[in-house]
Amino acid sequence: MTLLPRLGENTQQLASDIGLLVLRLAIGVVFIAHGWGDAAQDGGAAANVENYREAGIPLPELSAWFGAYLQLVGGILVLLGALTRLVCAGFAVIMAGALIFVHAGEPLVLTPDGSGSGFAFIMLAASLALLGTGAGRFSTDRALITRRTRSSSGA
Repeated sequence: MTLLPRLGENTQQLASDIGLLVLRLAIGVVFIAHGWGDAAQDGGAAANVENYREAGIPLPELSAWFGAYLQLVGGILVLLGALTRLVCAGFAVIMAGALIFVHAGEPLVLTPDGSGSGFAFIMLAASLALLGTGAGRFSTDRALITRRTRSSSGA
């Protein structure tokens, strides 16, 4: 059973590719915003080292910088659909770490004090989805694969 049972295969693929584009744009923008906040505001990544240490995150000096710049640069790459699977693997590690070290034991919904694991959970799920599917048709990844395939076949 498909969601679009009367549409042809090409239309169903187009709908899937549009869905992947929307997902990529959404998580790209969110990771850029969070990366910018971690990398460039309120003392940058260096200011987060102590927070990472207090949360028990391994190698806080490295993790704070890695997390900030992966979110910022990776968000831009995912927005463009470039290196999507590789970047989303990194996003998944960051979000799994957030769930384990920062949000463990918190409910999925936000509490009055602003804590909750729902955001990290959905960003982990979205990252894993793109890790599994790739960026889709409307992406730099796909354009490069198509170009490489055409040039190697002599077309």
